[in-house]
Amino acid sequence: MVNVLNMLYDETVYEEGDEVVIVANGGGVRMFVEATASAPDRVEQLREDGVELCACGNALRGMHAEDDLLPGVEVVPSGSGALARLQDEGYGYVKAP
Repeated sequence: MVNVLNMLYDETVYEEGDEVVIVANGGGVRMFVEATASAPDRVEQLREDGVELCACGNALRGMHAEDDLLPGVEVVPSGSGALARLQDEGYGYVKAP
């Protein structure tokens, strides 16, 4: 999440109106789950900054956490599928740990 926040405030790579999406899959969905989110304030800041937040439905089902998401997080059927669709639509892909 910090990488995305840094990008949003870097005028050399981000312009007002650019669309930014975070797609969390696997264990990464924990950052969007109420019970396991280590930085809900950062998630809220990203949401307020207009970042679209997506969590993999497959991973959430595996954690039994489909109904425990932070506000503003959208469930996508498959994180990998969402990444492929976004790249097909012209989005760039930055993998962060």
